[in-house]
Amino acid sequence: MKIFSRTLIVFFAIAAIAIAAAGCATKVRVIELENKGTVMNVATPDWIKNYTAHGISRVQAQSEFRDKYCIIGEESGVNRQFVLAWADNFSAQQRIGAMLRTTIASEYQARVTGRAQTEGVTGSTPTTGTYEQQIDNVINAIVNVSYSGAQREADWWSLRRRYDPDQRDVFTDEYTAYVLYTIPKAELNRQVAQALETSVRADSALYDITIQLARQILQNGMANWGAE
Repeated sequence: MKIFSRTLIVFFAIAAIAIAAAGCATKVRVIELENKGTVMNVATPDWIKNYTAHGISRVQAQSEFRDKYCIIGEESGVNRQFVLAWADNFSAQQRIGAMLRTTIASEYQARVTGRAQTEGVTGSTPTTGTYEQQIDNVINAIVNVSYSGAQREADWWSLRRRYDPDQRDVFTDEYTAYVLYTIPKAELNRQVAQALETSVRADSALYDITIQLARQILQNGMANWGAE
């Protein structure tokens, strides 16, 4: 009985600590003090609402972007002039490269896995590790291409305050700037497909996979663009 009682005591003590920790974790509140819209007397655009609440994939799903890929840059800091200067100087090129790295890597992963499963039936099962270095080389070549056609659509900024409701005088204020670029899907698809075709040699183990991927992107686009 004593052992059982001690066990209960330990259990309730741990539970109490967990509840207290959860309470502390949820104490922090965030409020928006102002944004570009409050200063200029305009409503917050849908792309900002969707991006801050759900991410870029929800922005990409908006009807006005049906034939375009969306690229969003984001930067935060305590100095308003710094984040606004960053927004003014933002270039979509680096962000396009980062998004292509994620998108193309996932496409390669799916195809290499599919090939391993198919060829495994005949007793030869290549693993994804067999292709890792070659995939990295191709992707590095692709992301370093200078892609043209990106257009700046809009920008936004917001000032938010994080605080503890039990200590209102303890808070941090932070500005965040957002920049939205778009590029026609057909235009980027063509450029990426061409970059893929020229990045792999005919004797490479990745040649067939890469050519198939290039043709699919050219015809159907990049399904995983904007995936989180």
